[in-house]
Amino acid sequence: MKAFSLSRTFFVVFSALMLVFSTVSHAQAPAMNIEGTSNSILSKLDKALTLTDVQKPRLLTIITNYLRQKVNIQPLQQSNEKAYATKLNSMQNGLQTKLKAVLSQQQYADYQALKPKTFDETNVLSHLFY
Repeated sequence: MKAFSLSRTFFVVFSALMLVFSTVSHAQAPAMNIEGTSNSILSKLDKALTLTDVQKPRLLTIITNYLRQKVNIQPLQQSNEKAYATKLNSMQNGLQTKLKAVLSQQQYADYQALKPKTFDETNVLSHLFY
């Protein structure tokens, strides 16, 4: 009888742990601090591209709006990956078009050279490219 009780206790504890770990692994990533991330991106771009005082507020608006859109479609990444990829691609194309309108040709070429090879959480510019 003790063996049955012990195995039942083990099963209940094991099941509860599996439920907890399953819930944690499916939790969404914490919300991005859009304004803070936008300002960090702008600061990094300013250092790399030597932005003018006219370009900075325009770029900040473009980047902030892009990140807001990106956060808004984030739930699709789990529920409909194909729709997410399509929307993200369209948004990235729009972002590049807007950046080209603000940056000089040389600045835009230098910007493209800043693209990380893959998404890197330690490189704030990853949010613009991935």
